[in-house]
Amino acid sequence: MKKTSWILLLIFAILAAATYFYLNKEDKTFKGDEFAIKNTKKIAKIVIWDKTKRRVTLTKEDDHWQVNGKHRARQDAVDLLLKTFSSLHVRAMVPKAAENNIRRNINTNGIISEIYDKDNNQLKVLYIGSGSQGNMGTYMIQKGSKYPYEVGIPNWDGVLAPQFMLDEVDWKDRGVFRYKTEEIKSVSLEYFQPDRKELSFRIDKKDGKFQVQKLYGLPEKRSPIKAKTLYYLKGFESLVAEAFESKNPKRESYTTVSPFCEIKLETNKGEQKKVQLYPLPGRKTGEINDGTPVRANVERYYASINDNEEFMLIQDRVFRRILAPSSFFFDEE
Repeated sequence: MKKTSWILLLIFAILAAATYFYLNKEDKTFKGDEFAIKNTKKIAKIVIWDKTKRRVTLTKEDDHWQVNGKHRARQDAVDLLLKTFSSLHVRAMVPKAAENNIRRNINTNGIISEIYDKDNNQLKVLYIGSGSQGNMGTYMIQKGSKYPYEVGIPNWDGVLAPQFMLDEVDWKDRGVFRYKTEEIKSVSLEYFQPDRKELSFRIDKKDGKFQVQKLYGLPEKRSPIKAKTLYYLKGFESLVAEAFESKNPKRESYTTVSPFCEIKLETNKGEQKKVQLYPLPGRKTGEINDGTPVRANVERYYASINDNEEFMLIQDRVFRRILAPSSFFFDEE
């Protein structure tokens, strides 16, 4: 073999080795936690959007978060997102050969999350892509970086994109009632079936004390038991629906019939809320048993909030505490 051929072979070998080490070299400048925001208390606004113009804005208020400036946000969903921000960690570098495809996919189909502090200073911008091989992590790029990385959370395998929800309804708080006892001025519960009407009642606060009276039938001569009244009112602190049913095509038809019951609440500040419960079609509400409505065979109700302003699905096991008969407040255990 000629001397020039050996030289060419040597040059090709050196170039091949250099190319291999370049394509597989580790980014020494990256520590692994650059995607994370360790101090999530600084976060006051989160904007989530994609190229299809879907957009959600979460803003921090005094004691809660709001979604799109209109609705109270689900605290559990916000807490999970904040925990994700604080835990983000690079699991692996993306192979050089796959970089362009992953970057292109993120640019086309990815979700963008912008994070701001209370002064509207941008803390970080994350571009969230699809799951990595085996869906063990998530491909991400952050603003100012050239490279995509496989990002995850320590001791957890999975895709992070579902936590960056783009539908407003997914972020809306499902709370039907969230009132402390001291905030309540009055509560009424009215049953509409003729054989249940006498179980209806109303609670009013007068001179700092709660009074209970039946809405129908002979008035109760006994005084209500204070501990039971306070126990009942405490049940309104956190009553949460299972899901929103705002897009249910039969929403209007379900609410044309008489409801199972209607709950009205008024706060000391004059805020009023009316909730009407409708058993799901095909479910029975049971019979009267010792003066108590039997609902064991009714697992769920549709709830119409403020004359169908909202339409939700609720569980009987969550709400049964406030679906009491008038006798509850007067009978000794």
